[in-house]
Amino acid sequence: MAVERGAPSTAAGLEQAASGTLFWTLSLFVEPERVARALGLTGQDRVTPDVFRRVQLRHLPSFALANAIEPLFNDIADRETAGGVQEFLLATTAEHCATLDKARLAVRRHDDVLFRLPPKISWTTEGVCYTASPEGLDDPRVMRMRRFWLAHNNGALSYHLSFSHHYGSFIGQGGEDCDGYDPATLYFLSTLQKLVAPKEFGLRDTSLEALRDDPDRVIDVCGDEPTGVDILDAVGVHRRGMPPSRFWPFVANQFRGDARSLFARIDAELGQAQARPRRKSLADGFENGLLESTPFIEVPGLRVPKSRFMFHFRDKRFFDRVAPVDPLTGQSIPHKLMVQDDCYRPYREKIAALVADGAEATLDKPFWDWVCTRDDYADLIAPRGPLPPKLRPAGGGMFSGFGDLAPALRKGAAEWTVDDQGELLAQPETMHIPAFEPQRRDCLDFLFLSGFNQNIIDFMNQDTSEVLDSIDPIYPTQDQQADERFFVRYANHRAMITYVAESRSLEIGNDYIGTCPYAFLIHALSMHNEFLTRSHEVRTLAIVDHVQHLLGDGPARPGSVGLAPGARIPISASRRLDAAEIAINRAKLSEYDDHDRYRYDNPFRYDTERTVFAKLEDLRGVARRTTALNRAIRSLEDHARDLKRRRDAAEAQQEARRTGVIQILLGATGIFGAGQMIYWIGETAKGEPPDENGKTGKPESPVVYDLPGYRAEFTGDEIMSTTQAAMFIALILLGAMCLALAVRGTAGWVASLPEWSGERIGAVRLLWRRLLESPARLARWPERFVRAMEDTGEDPADGQPHG
Repeated sequence: MAVERGAPSTAAGLEQAASGTLFWTLSLFVEPERVARALGLTGQDRVTPDVFRRVQLRHLPSFALANAIEPLFNDIADRETAGGVQEFLLATTAEHCATLDKARLAVRRHDDVLFRLPPKISWTTEGVCYTASPEGLDDPRVMRMRRFWLAHNNGALSYHLSFSHHYGSFIGQGGEDCDGYDPATLYFLSTLQKLVAPKEFGLRDTSLEALRDDPDRVIDVCGDEPTGVDILDAVGVHRRGMPPSRFWPFVANQFRGDARSLFARIDAELGQAQARPRRKSLADGFENGLLESTPFIEVPGLRVPKSRFMFHFRDKRFFDRVAPVDPLTGQSIPHKLMVQDDCYRPYREKIAALVADGAEATLDKPFWDWVCTRDDYADLIAPRGPLPPKLRPAGGGMFSGFGDLAPALRKGAAEWTVDDQGELLAQPETMHIPAFEPQRRDCLDFLFLSGFNQNIIDFMNQDTSEVLDSIDPIYPTQDQQADERFFVRYANHRAMITYVAESRSLEIGNDYIGTCPYAFLIHALSMHNEFLTRSHEVRTLAIVDHVQHLLGDGPARPGSVGLAPGARIPISASRRLDAAEIAINRAKLSEYDDHDRYRYDNPFRYDTERTVFAKLEDLRGVARRTTALNRAIRSLEDHARDLKRRRDAAEAQQEARRTGVIQILLGATGIFGAGQMIYWIGETAKGEPPDENGKTGKPESPVVYDLPGYRAEFTGDEIMSTTQAAMFIALILLGAMCLALAVRGTAGWVASLPEWSGERIGAVRLLWRRLLESPARLARWPERFVRAMEDTGEDPADGQPHG
């Protein structure tokens, strides 16, 4: 019969952070553009921090939440910007509270939520399908749920669901106290991480077949239909008295209800604000468009809401595992002394024996009985007649049982008498295993912790090196830090995990936000930076693609220009170089406007939080993406310099061409002027015949050039005919040259337009139509001239005013 596990609820909502309790926070991120769109804001408008501040002040539960938690935020971080803070905690409760005391009670109130796993779970690792069915896996688990919002400095919102579960002990069917550190609990804790990041779990065959038929098919974890992923479909979640549902639809329903309540308050605040732009009111079903689903790359086709999560273990037993001390000296000792290969070889051999029969392995009751008892140690200390036991006290003798064996191994007061082949050693080897506990509870704990830190549910199947690598924390990382023994933190690219033996800040924060405020602030700000950088990465790469296309360096990618910030890039600019320069300038401005302005540059005051924040950003690729974007911006700047060089060269070439044209025109003017003068000389040389009245004309006087050794004589007719022929040839050449310049200029103008775009084609058509219309336009000039003279009151014949 199933036994309900978890601490009983209390009416006041107060919760003691007892050892053996998990505090799990799931955080959903809502981008600022989606928040603004839901509220009907237009253009690039976003909800400002001042609006969130007023929403917090006008809602007493939110004010009470801020009074309790935000002072702890201020203790560890410099949150001040321009004389104020820009992040605000907002309560989800819609309860009306007349006093601050009632508001505090409302904020501390929680909901009991039941989680229930199936009696067995299966997963696939390295091509082998494993099935685990430890006793008690399907016991219902009670978790306390709290919900709240955090408003971010750029107008984004994050929605947080905090669950707490006491797993360290439970009441058995007969009312007895039972130890909770059994394999069922360890798999339950691992499953919680799999609900939000289900790697190691693939699609069922029917879902895979549907995906092959339609590769673009999307599987939404929040949808009404099953996902086809066993772990997501098999776990039931519900409030008491309510029917169970899958985890993500349960989360989505909570989100939509709380979004309607919060956005109504924000909408009312925007309506009261002065000088706001005209906007639409909240539309029906706006809450359905707030969450953005992103691909979960480990499962093809699966999409999950944009989210991150954190686990906070208040557990002295687990803490002593990851921050071990020598039982004799009390000093910190290395993990490699606690995790020794000989201790973990039997687990690998058991798993290998199960897998040897095929591609499936079942971790059933006999396997778990062996794991929980480790009866193989009884054979090691058992008497062997005249031969010494394989494992004995130092100096000789026998162990009476695990009660004697465990302390001797922890102190190094035991010795091994045989080699790997079972042959007696000439000199016994001293055995020192500081972590040794009866039934090897230490090994089971280390296997679980190493798997949980890396989100691995196949934690029983690990090498010793994998265990050691996975329990190497991101903090502490130095001996002096380890000696402090306050907390130990791990992280993977989706979660931050903390282990503490006790924590005053957790005791304060768990009743309000369900976790430690210090750890939560690190988690929330790193999540903000990650998604801010990811969004900026998409926008910047879209601009880079657009610039490369404009410069002819690459093909246009579908939708790439549409990803540019708010369509602020004039993609239909008449000149590609102009458009590219505008795009580059927008990218450089966006580096500050959309990213640096809102990114948290490690605002924490103390080395502990600063180190964790920096490691978390590095692990999640924030620093790497920021560096890559900076390189992209520098590349765009190089493009800008190259564009300027090309533009200057083009302008210099055009200036030289214009100068050449002017020189040709001036030369032509000189040639025609000289021709006119020579023609006049010819007319003078020809003379004038007598007129009709008999008046004597001028006699012909040829032009004579008498030079030493050379004499030439030219008549007037010769001079004029030669000049006329030369001027005719010069006129033809000048006309041809002007036509060539006009064609070249027109071709250059057309070539400057986007490559055979509608603009270029339209320009060519317009030019052709104007050429065809030219004769008709010239024919209409006299008519237009007469009409213009009449409009000015002048006589077209003499240009004098009428009357």
